[in-house]
Amino acid sequence: MSKVQTKLNVIYGRSGTGKSEYLYRDIDQKISRFKNIFVIVPEQSNLISEKKFFEITGRKAMLNVEVLTLSRMAYRVLEEVEIATNPLTKVGKSMLIFELLNQNKKALKFLGKSEKNIQIVDKMLTEFKKHNVSVEELKKLKLEDQYVSLKLQDMTLLYEKYEEKLAQNLVDENDEMTLLKNNLKFSKMFENSCIYMDEFFGFTPQEYDIFEELLKVCKEMNVSVCLDCLESTKRKENDIFYFNRKYAKKLLEMASNQGCKIKLITRDKTYRFKNIELLSLEKSLCGNSQKWEGKIENIELFLANNPYSEVDYVAKKIYYLVKNFGYKYHEIAIIANDIENYAEDSKAIFQKYQIPIFIDEKKDLNQNILIRYLISLLDIFDYNWSFDAVFNYLKIGLLGLDFNSICCLENYCKKWGIRGAKWQREFAYEPLNENQENLEKIRRKIVEPLLTFKNNFSQNKTVADLTQIIYNFLLENNIIHNLNERMIQANDVEISNEYNTSYKILFHILEELIDLFGKEKITFEKYKELLKVGIQASELR
Repeated sequence: MSKVQTKLNVIYGRSGTGKSEYLYRDIDQKISRFKNIFVIVPEQSNLISEKKFFEITGRKAMLNVEVLTLSRMAYRVLEEVEIATNPLTKVGKSMLIFELLNQNKKALKFLGKSEKNIQIVDKMLTEFKKHNVSVEELKKLKLEDQYVSLKLQDMTLLYEKYEEKLAQNLVDENDEMTLLKNNLKFSKMFENSCIYMDEFFGFTPQEYDIFEELLKVCKEMNVSVCLDCLESTKRKENDIFYFNRKYAKKLLEMASNQGCKIKLITRDKTYRFKNIELLSLEKSLCGNSQKWEGKIENIELFLANNPYSEVDYVAKKIYYLVKNFGYKYHEIAIIANDIENYAEDSKAIFQKYQIPIFIDEKKDLNQNILIRYLISLLDIFDYNWSFDAVFNYLKIGLLGLDFNSICCLENYCKKWGIRGAKWQREFAYEPLNENQENLEKIRRKIVEPLLTFKNNFSQNKTVADLTQIIYNFLLENNIIHNLNERMIQANDVEISNEYNTSYKILFHILEELIDLFGKEKITFEKYKELLKVGIQASELR
């Protein structure tokens, strides 16, 4: 029985013309006609798209409509066709790249094992996979530029070693897309379904392959594209819609090659902008150079002397709008091109005006209390019990020592030059007194667990052994319990969530270490380096 001709509907229009709303209203009309309807969106749009569907259609549930991302689709399809994968996360990938840079440092002509080079290699490996570039293709390339040629040789070598490591039952997240493409034909999931693709601004070659396979199995596909028209006479550098136009043409070409029935649906009217100034601004940004002649009432520019005064002005404006015009805080968004430069000022200033604020920022995991504790623990041995290393460890506050005791100990150690091997000797530098007895008790409480830890953390142990030792140390010395107590005492939801998340991230990093290098014997210094790379690749949100 031959397959029914697939329909492809391309809905295009400028920003704010209601393309997404058209899609969701169309879904609402077709729910009873299709057994399965899938909405495919980019990773960051998953929850927003589900919420948008319910708001536009007024529905409270959807039994046969599912919102998917490409990674979620890969998971579902590979599970259906019973292909087991062991995905390599961003953390694991960074640690693996660091190890490959270290193992091949004598053969590398251009790259070293710095943090910057880890990011460069990570990005290049991702681009190779997304664009279906193989190791063999790289080996065939001949470049005249010596600088670029050396870099390419290094990347080819690392790519080859990386692929060899993946062959040991690991899967790069980008390889999941290739697996998805190769196995879609064996899946029943999308047979005779209706597919909607929204919020995309283009595909990688890898993703175009998936689109092509979906066209072969579905009954109807609807794609929205932010675009003014399919053809343009503008130069590439002057055309704000150039890449979207290229994306739309590629989809239409692939659909035409498959003999699909194609329909173009244009959205002309702009609905998003509620005043004429914003509408004119949108048109100006998109190539219309017509000058605005009317009075400007809905757009305002403020020239600030510095980021602090800029944020302060915004906070005052929000306070004014809420108090005098009935706005709600959740109806107001602040958009900045560099959140890191504004985050701290925003927290302080908005608190001053008693305005609630959520900042969608990535936090440096190195500043988290549990991570700082673990790194400071390893630093004690790395820096041979130096004064700074020991007191960095103590001042984090997870040992159950009160602050005054730590201050007294610090003064004593400064006075008598306590560092290195002196920490392992009894404190007897002054005539016997109650203060020195107390300090000696504190010394033993600090040093004895650390010496046990160091003895267990000896040379010639595997990564799995060392990781288990760290885990046992955290439990036996009540570090996790003390962290939980800090969470309770903080009485702050944001801080509690950060502590809780850091705990999960840390143990995820330790699990990745075991998965990648579990049976390998490793030195203390090497273990610490790998752990730091894993922490650097992680982030709190």
